[in-house]
Amino acid sequence: MSTYPLSTSPRWLLGIGSLLLALLFGGLAFNGFKARDTVWSLQTAQQGEVQALALHSARQGLEKQARLLARTLSASPDTLRLVRQADRTIRAGAQWHGPRMTRIRQQLTQSLTPTWTAMQAHGARQLQLYWGDAGVVLLRMQDLDAFGDAVADRRPLLYKALSQGQTVSGLDIGHHSAGNRAIVPIRASSSLESEVIGALEVGFDILPDLTELGDQLNAGLGLLVNRAELEEVLWARPVGIQLKGLGNWLLDTQSAPQILQWAEQQSLPAPEAGQALRMLESDGRSFLLNQIPLHDVRAEYSPGRLPMAVALVWRDITPTLREQQQAERHVLLKWGLAWLIAEALLLMLVFMLHRRGIVQRLHQSRSTQQERARRRLLERGQKITSLLPGMVYQLKRSEDGRYNFLYASEGCRELYGVSPERLVDNSAIAFAAVYDPDLPSLRAAIDRSAATLGSGTTRYRIKHPNNGLIWVEVRAYAERLRDGSVLWHGFIADITPLMSATLALRDSESRFRSMVSNLPGVVYRRGVDTERTFSYLSDGIERLTGYPASDFMAPAMRQYSSLIHPDDRAALEDDAADTLERTYRLINARGETLWVQENRRALRDGDGRLQWYDGYIGDVTARALAKREAHERESYVRLLIANVIDAIIIINQRGLIETFNHAAERTFGYSEEEVLGRNLSILMPEPHRAAHDGYLEDYEKRGEGRSLEQNRELQAVRRNGEVFIIELRVSEISHRGERKFIGLVRDITERKRVDRMKSEFVSIVSHELRTPLTSISGALGLILGGALGEVPPAMAQMLGIAQQNSQRLGLLIDDLLDMEKLVAGQMNIQLQSQSLAPLLEDALQSNQAYAEQLGVRIELGEQAAATVNVDAHRLQQVLANLLSNAAKFSPAGAVVTLSSQRRGDQIRVSVDDAGPGVPLGFRQRIFQKFSQADSSDTRQKGGTGLGLAISKELIEHMNGCIGFDSELGQGACFWFELPVQEPG
Repeated sequence: MSTYPLSTSPRWLLGIGSLLLALLFGGLAFNGFKARDTVWSLQTAQQGEVQALALHSARQGLEKQARLLARTLSASPDTLRLVRQADRTIRAGAQWHGPRMTRIRQQLTQSLTPTWTAMQAHGARQLQLYWGDAGVVLLRMQDLDAFGDAVADRRPLLYKALSQGQTVSGLDIGHHSAGNRAIVPIRASSSLESEVIGALEVGFDILPDLTELGDQLNAGLGLLVNRAELEEVLWARPVGIQLKGLGNWLLDTQSAPQILQWAEQQSLPAPEAGQALRMLESDGRSFLLNQIPLHDVRAEYSPGRLPMAVALVWRDITPTLREQQQAERHVLLKWGLAWLIAEALLLMLVFMLHRRGIVQRLHQSRSTQQERARRRLLERGQKITSLLPGMVYQLKRSEDGRYNFLYASEGCRELYGVSPERLVDNSAIAFAAVYDPDLPSLRAAIDRSAATLGSGTTRYRIKHPNNGLIWVEVRAYAERLRDGSVLWHGFIADITPLMSATLALRDSESRFRSMVSNLPGVVYRRGVDTERTFSYLSDGIERLTGYPASDFMAPAMRQYSSLIHPDDRAALEDDAADTLERTYRLINARGETLWVQENRRALRDGDGRLQWYDGYIGDVTARALAKREAHERESYVRLLIANVIDAIIIINQRGLIETFNHAAERTFGYSEEEVLGRNLSILMPEPHRAAHDGYLEDYEKRGEGRSLEQNRELQAVRRNGEVFIIELRVSEISHRGERKFIGLVRDITERKRVDRMKSEFVSIVSHELRTPLTSISGALGLILGGALGEVPPAMAQMLGIAQQNSQRLGLLIDDLLDMEKLVAGQMNIQLQSQSLAPLLEDALQSNQAYAEQLGVRIELGEQAAATVNVDAHRLQQVLANLLSNAAKFSPAGAVVTLSSQRRGDQIRVSVDDAGPGVPLGFRQRIFQKFSQADSSDTRQKGGTGLGLAISKELIEHMNGCIGFDSELGQGACFWFELPVQEPG
């Protein structure tokens, strides 16, 4: 019974009740602070992750750009050719400072200078070429005097590229600086199995320009570099600001000054601590500082290695922090007021304990107050979460696979169009709202998160009842409860504007590419660098060059300038004009050379700064080749005219001289400069000089000239006044729409003189030699015939030789006279229709005796009946020439066959012999005057060399043709063909 008063003592009840109330409301306040702090921590952590993601994305952008540039430059034909040439030269024992290697480096420098200049304008810091497994520096564009050092042993990235033959990239430290590097191996040939002989490296800074990046992130940026790591590799001492308390870390650059104040106050986190978030103050403002470590490629091999650099990102969160602090004060005030009220109620309860009748009412009142307080606490928590731009939730999955929301904030109304209470009651609403094509990937993400636990992120689409499809991003933390179920604490945010902009940009680019892909040429947009780094290139580039557009897009694995013909590159270096039209040559993927025309226009911003170039490249190979062919043809004609043996003069329709070749200069004594532009009449004597212009006027009126296309003999006058004879042939041509006349002039003064001498010689032979020769031959014949008595045998032999030679000389004189008459057109030929067969029989009988003297027999072969229109006497002369030649060159006992065959409207007469045949070197001139196979045959067989020439002239005068067929050692067949006269 002693305990009853103790239990009902007001003091004990007041003490225990106050303690319980303090614990209760302290716990509730603590939970409120913890919930608010959790939300704040989620917000700051999310903000830090976004900043880190943006920073890494910017760095990866530089790395990607370096990788693309390195691939493009390493695929350049000039670069490959020179690096492979350097490899062969070094292996042949050349010195690095020798003239051969110096020349190769100079060629590489000249080839890469335009590209390097453009790369520097876009932030590039290194462009280097290496040789061999040791990574010996072949060329540094940023330091042309530094080469020949082996660096692969201190450059893991370079060593990997050279040893494995793979393209590598990442943060790395070189001798000159640290930054994003990309290294592409270079092989000994185009085969992927060939040996790696070197590499090409492109380097950018660690991060883009911090001022621009800070503007994009709406934050301040700073970059700390590890001096110890840099000094280990760099040739020069690292440059930066030594901040207080940071040891070996230097401030490389910053976009805002707050970092210097915090460094002075030693408020910055230790760079060695890795990624960290810290609240800092500056000038009465609150900032959230995010420290993001940047590890270089060596961290792959040494995970515990300090980062090469640390990026600091700080953002002004003063308004957000003030809202947070105000919310915390509200929570404190709310729960303090609740505690005071509870204490007052407790005091009232104590004072009324002595009344047992009201104990139950006091207890009920306290329970009611607690329930109300709990509800108000829940309502305030919901109000806090309603301020977030999304939905905060707790989702539980039981072991049997059933899902239910334990909590959902007011943000679910904006996402699902339902109240939090309804979503908690029916979790299937959330899954039913997921867009069907995205549901499998969402379930896979949930299963993966349940298996791995921890934090995770995914994106999908949901069907909003009012807004249609919207994109959401879910960030959640998964934990496993004791009963085996999984509980997710998460946050869902609407990212539709971001995804819509991304998809719209992709669709717009796709439509634009589809439109320009149908153009016959190439549409492009490129930067202002001299390397023609393209930001857009239509698919027509593949039809033009054989390479896909992706090869040239920034960061490019192939430079467009590498396709330009080497002879045209120097002419294209001046590239500063806003509008440009130029024609040059390209070498496509098949090694073919084609001509292209490029039209380009510069685009500038409102301040006049050059932004980019838009242009069009078209194939004009056919036009260029036609123009070049016309030029070459004109040059060829000019050269041909200038060097032809005969004089060539070209005049226009006004009679003015336009062409006067070298032979004309020699013929007339004028130089080309003296006569060009002057009237042709200066080369003519009177009266032709005065009448010349009249010839042209008559031709202009009537459209014909009496001297066109005819060989005419005229008089001309030299510069010294000498008048001489020329042979002139004039032809009309049309050149570039204008009528011109070509005159072919030949000085025939010497020919006329020779003709006169020849005529005089023939006259002498005809009158002075033939008559006494006939008397001598007749006298010798009478003596040998016994007219003066019997001739002694010894004398008879000598007289016979004299008579034979006189007869041969007579035949020679006859042939000379006949040849002269034929050439002069004075031969009297009377054509009559006659049967051919009797003529052939007469020829056989007439020449059989001569053939028998040589031991040869002439026979008639196949005969065809035909009537021909010939001069019988002259035809017998032709047959005698052919038969006598066949008999002379046939061996003793041989048979010469005379035959005829019908061939259409022609009849062929053939003389076949069994002689040695016609030598190959004699066949081209066999029908020329005085032509004989060789002098020995002449002495052995006899003859003047005029027989075949006379025969050819006679047959052609009878409208026929003559020729021969022969094989060495198998005889010859000489033939002539005559037109057949049909009866009637």
